[in-house]
Amino acid sequence: MNQSTEMRYLGATLYPLLGVEKEVYRFRILKLTEKIPKDNNQPIRLQRWADKLWREELFCPVYPTKRFGYPAFLIPNGNSPEAGKRFEIKDVPDKVYFIEVTEETLDVKIEDAIGKERELVCRMLERPFTDKFKSLDDKFWRSNWTLFFNQIPENEGVSTDIVNAYRGFKFGVVYLEGDGFYFAADIRTRYVGKKSLADYKNEKNEILKQHTDLTINDEKRAFFLRDNGTVKIPCRYVGTTGKMIDQYTVKDLGKTVYEYYCQNYPQLKISPHEEAVFVKDRLEKDKFIAVPISRLFPIFTTEYEGLRKCSIRPQLSPDERVKIISSLIKELSGVEYENKPVEIKQEYLKRERTVFIPPNLEYGSGEFLQAFPNSNNFHTTSKIFDDKVTQWGRSKLSSLYTNKSYSQFPFPDTILLYPETLERPVRETFLNDLKEQIKQQTGLDYSVVLQRSYSTGKKERSGSSLLQKLKEIKSETKNNTLIIVVLWNGLLDSVHREIKDTIKPHFSQCVKEKVVNNIVNGKDSRAISQLQNLALAVFTEVGGKPWVLSNLNHDLHIGIDLLYGNIGYHFLYGTGGRLVDRQFGEYISKYRMKEAIKKPELKKRLTESIRTIVDEKKLQINNMIIHRDGRWWPSESSALRQTIKKLQEENILPENFSCAVVEIRKNHLPIRLFTAVEEKGRKFLQNPIFGTYLILDKKRVILSTTGRPGEWDNRGKTANNLLLEIVETIGDLKIENIAEDAYRLSHLNWNAPNIEIALPVTIRWTDEALRANFHSPFEDEEENDEEIEDEDD
Repeated sequence: MNQSTEMRYLGATLYPLLGVEKEVYRFRILKLTEKIPKDNNQPIRLQRWADKLWREELFCPVYPTKRFGYPAFLIPNGNSPEAGKRFEIKDVPDKVYFIEVTEETLDVKIEDAIGKERELVCRMLERPFTDKFKSLDDKFWRSNWTLFFNQIPENEGVSTDIVNAYRGFKFGVVYLEGDGFYFAADIRTRYVGKKSLADYKNEKNEILKQHTDLTINDEKRAFFLRDNGTVKIPCRYVGTTGKMIDQYTVKDLGKTVYEYYCQNYPQLKISPHEEAVFVKDRLEKDKFIAVPISRLFPIFTTEYEGLRKCSIRPQLSPDERVKIISSLIKELSGVEYENKPVEIKQEYLKRERTVFIPPNLEYGSGEFLQAFPNSNNFHTTSKIFDDKVTQWGRSKLSSLYTNKSYSQFPFPDTILLYPETLERPVRETFLNDLKEQIKQQTGLDYSVVLQRSYSTGKKERSGSSLLQKLKEIKSETKNNTLIIVVLWNGLLDSVHREIKDTIKPHFSQCVKEKVVNNIVNGKDSRAISQLQNLALAVFTEVGGKPWVLSNLNHDLHIGIDLLYGNIGYHFLYGTGGRLVDRQFGEYISKYRMKEAIKKPELKKRLTESIRTIVDEKKLQINNMIIHRDGRWWPSESSALRQTIKKLQEENILPENFSCAVVEIRKNHLPIRLFTAVEEKGRKFLQNPIFGTYLILDKKRVILSTTGRPGEWDNRGKTANNLLLEIVETIGDLKIENIAEDAYRLSHLNWNAPNIEIALPVTIRWTDEALRANFHSPFEDEEENDEEIEDEDD
């Protein structure tokens, strides 16, 4: 197709925001009146206090600031209480701090704003839109300050659906460097059971286990929606009062729950004889509220089987998504900011497409997979470009069969442990198929030196026979042995963790019995895919690399993640990051927040690893990028800078060494990227080709690491994306090069080559290693655990 008749542009759910431009934006300064310890916990403590002031006292954005050299906070001046007002903060037992509103203000130009100040300006500009939505309470109910749902579910009147599907509007304000303010928007879908908690009887323990099981940490329990008519509030169940609503008196009100509801929600038909239960609202974590059990409706994710036949699917194509956004923007007429009209222009962002070229992948015998092997002259605006990139993505596995794996080494001895229910012909066929598959992919031979069975039956659901056999095998074999465990179909899910813990430090790979049977007996593409992916999983478990990257822009990448009080590190270095080291450390969790990594721990880990790479492996490091899953704290910056300075003094690192720390987030701004196509007189939207990116400013970039134009459009799906934010820089590094490396590192999807992975392996591998090696008696410690998981992809 001639390029002149076909064009592809970058599109984004960003809409020009008119009427908010100002010379300066004014903040009010709040000061801490008492001294606060200058330790590693200070930034964490100040952030916690800012969150408390925002959500419980001021109900406006509050950000801690280091601008003045002393602990202080900034708030929009228009939301400020009178000067002299003080807020009491109880941080630890018997310790009280006071934060005072001063008369001082700070005027900031948006282009000169530093740190979180630019973000605070954007939060200021969001408030008028929040107020507008709140005034439309007959049409929308509020989930949080920037997320509102339609009062009427999309599937109203569909009697066969067992849930109500509410479409929601997530919005924000974003400043694009040199281009002004934009209104960011996206669509969410929330699924709420049609039956209330009172209506669940025999199936309650099974369907609502994650909602009502009091052995689950209450901050990890699934949400209910407290439906009080037009007022709908997400909350968590925390127990029963043991009384009926006409018996339980709310002390602060001097009324029973029944009297309160009759007075405030007379339109609701509530029986005085129904049970009163305790809940905790999403933001008021320390306050128990007694409510009627009939007003609690469970919020479900798509993991719930009852959603599979719902008439409203969670996914939306780019065209559908933009159409719904446009209709909701129309509701936002008449909005004012500081008594001046504000307009959202009904034109999504459209500009020249920016997309990274897929990396060259190296296989065995020095063979490469390249998207554009014969030319560097390609047009990213053409369909031909998209077709070649898509074909490149689909060729990873076929290139492996043709060229064999990059890694070549003697395969370790293999032991098979299987349930007695697995028939011998199936077992032998499975082993032969797996052996042949590994041979085809890698060119390597592997041999099973021992096979043992374990008992099954009702008494073996906890895997006692299996675990005993594993202990026996472990005591009889050397450490570099691979143990493949076929999991009996009747085993409890929790046994898998015990298996991994028991087998360490041997290599191990588990596969379910039903998968083995499907591989042997199935003749469909699913069976073939299962066998291919299992062979790859076995190969990578013993340290094999199916392919590697030919190059990266930076010498060293470090992935850091935290889980269960442990720190995971992955160091990728050498040509294309093909040399990989994995390490673990410990941190201390306090105040139910993610703790900063202790300075001595981080300094020790970085110093020892970098010194080993340079001194022992004789590799020069001129620059490095740290990928952080979560927040990077000031104390960690201090540790990093001290480490670099020390290593420069020892001539381990050069004087012109450069470094950047990048926070990588899957949950972030309500921005979707897509491709705007103009073709043969038609205009339509498609999913972004993977590698598409949008630079917001010098510190932030939106990156799509997944996306299949055509295929996903037909399935009514829009690709998610990542937000990469540079939070620390030393030296001169370009954000485009940093983003390109993150994109390239998402293509080491060895275990499932036909499925793109969202995160770079620096983060993905670190998270997987932490989950494989550590576990907690409590629920996962995830950041942002107060966010409700809405379906949006």
